[in-house]
Formats: sequence, C-alpha cells, structure tokens
Amino acid sequence: EMTALQRKRHCGQLQRTPKWADQKAIRAIYRQCAAMRRETGIRYEVDHIIPLQGAMVSGLHVASNLQILTKTENLKKNNKWPV
Repeated sequence: EMTALQRKRHCGQLQRTPKWADQKAIRAIYRQCAAMRRETGIRYEVDHIIPLQGAMVSGLHVASNLQILTKTENLKKNNKWPV
C-alpha cells in the first residue's frame, strides 16, 4: 500500500504528465532502472532532471526529463535543478 508521501508524489507525476508524453519511453526508463538494480545490486532510482515541483521551475513527467541515478546521487541532488 502507498504511503501518503508516495501518493502525493504519484499525483504530482500525473498532473505533470502532458497528453503528448511518450508513455512507452517512460516505462522503458523505469524498466531499465529496475534491470540495473537487479544486475548490480546497487539501488538506482529514476530522477526528474528538472524537478516536478521545483522552487524556481517545474518540469514535466516526460522521458526527456528523466535520468537514472544511484539512490545516493539522487539524495544529494534532492529537489534541485543544477544550472
């Protein structure tokens, strides 16, 4: 079952996903991330390059705004957009 924070994040993704988004490409990135975890034992996560709810700018939930980072890298990045 989803926690309140997970539910909020999921709703945010849905709101920031435009109708033209390539859902197949998005799913492929998440599958690639899961495969990398299985193959290496390293915890990888899918990150939004431009955060969905950033302080200065908000990105979209589209394939071109996704990257795979280790959990450690993603925690360091937090909700920031490196300029």
